[in-house]
Amino acid sequence: MQGEELWQETFPLMLPSAAATQSLAALVGQMAVRLLGSSAQQPTFHCTSTIESFPGLVILLEGDLGSGKTTFVQGLGQGLGIPEPIDSPTFVLVQEYRTGRIPLFHCDLYRLEPSSAARAGGRESTLLEDLGLEELWSQGGITAIEWPQYLCHLPATYLWLCLQPHPQQEGARLLYAKGKGSQTAQLWQQVLSQFTQQDPEEKRIHFSP
Repeated sequence: MQGEELWQETFPLMLPSAAATQSLAALVGQMAVRLLGSSAQQPTFHCTSTIESFPGLVILLEGDLGSGKTTFVQGLGQGLGIPEPIDSPTFVLVQEYRTGRIPLFHCDLYRLEPSSAARAGGRESTLLEDLGLEELWSQGGITAIEWPQYLCHLPATYLWLCLQPHPQQEGARLLYAKGKGSQTAQLWQQVLSQFTQQDPEEKRIHFSP
């Protein structure tokens, strides 16, 4: 079914610094505004589906502690024009930012134990159930989720980014991208085209059969 294809970038993107990570994330935020913004905003790339069929962008951020996940979310905030500082949620699992061009919901699931996440599909009420993530990721903004392995199920479409330390360059990161949905693939390809100045026709994304 269109909009539900699984895809994966063919090779990782090298990010030499935290500033590069934030610059990439800012581009993601700007592209998301064009895709998710009001009809008065004219997107710079062709969308094969209507905005209504893509109500929100979910970004799943995988990586160990210190890998750059929160740095990426800070870059999203820059791209959305959010004035307040963005840090990992400390006392709450979800932090909402509504002062930018579109809403940003920052979720950090690190404090959720795997056993609690596994029980989320049962009758017992858990913190994960109470978060109301499905409601968040349908609100027409960006939901950025750190530690997505604790989710009991994934959204219909998503952009999954995995950040890993570069094995040979201190301070650099390797970013692996995959996702579900033709629009997330299109958004990612457009971000790469601007970030790397590559030929837009260059094929870096492979769709699963």
